[in-house]
Amino acid sequence: MAYDENGNLVPDPIPASLVLGEAMNNYNPETNEFEAQSTHPVLAQLKEQIETLTGQRDSWKQDHDIMRDRWVNAKAATEALKSNVKELIVDNIDSLDKDFAEALAEAMGIELTKTVAISGTINFSGTVEVSIFDEEALDDVRYNTNVSDLSVEFNGDYLDSLEYDTEDVEWSDY
Repeated sequence: MAYDENGNLVPDPIPASLVLGEAMNNYNPETNEFEAQSTHPVLAQLKEQIETLTGQRDSWKQDHDIMRDRWVNAKAATEALKSNVKELIVDNIDSLDKDFAEALAEAMGIELTKTVAISGTINFSGTVEVSIFDEEALDDVRYNTNVSDLSVEFNGDYLDSLEYDTEDVEWSDY
């Protein structure tokens, strides 16, 4: 086994036992099978060492998988704990010692934030050319005027999930 760039165990491209096995076997084209040759003592010893190392490798892989699962579970438990602590601090900030809450959050790597809803009124004005002979076009100004590409910023951050529509659009001669 080998490790990939992410630290995961991956199988070797060509297992040594396969290469050694082919060296110890002779292919018979009549039966379309490999037949065992007389075993050379060095090859037999190498095959035995490969089997031992393969067993060790498999055991190490099992240990690695167990430790990876433990790490994933511990990370999930840590994140759940952080989320619970953040919720407790945010919900009870008025009754807590603020210096203690801030120190605890910093020690646990928790960013103390909360989501707030913001609403407001935006007025707009502009001009548009319409035919003086088309009464429907004047009605269309009132009902078909839309605002698009509106962005709202607070402290350098743009508001997420910004919703807007137009109401009470009026026209007058310019």
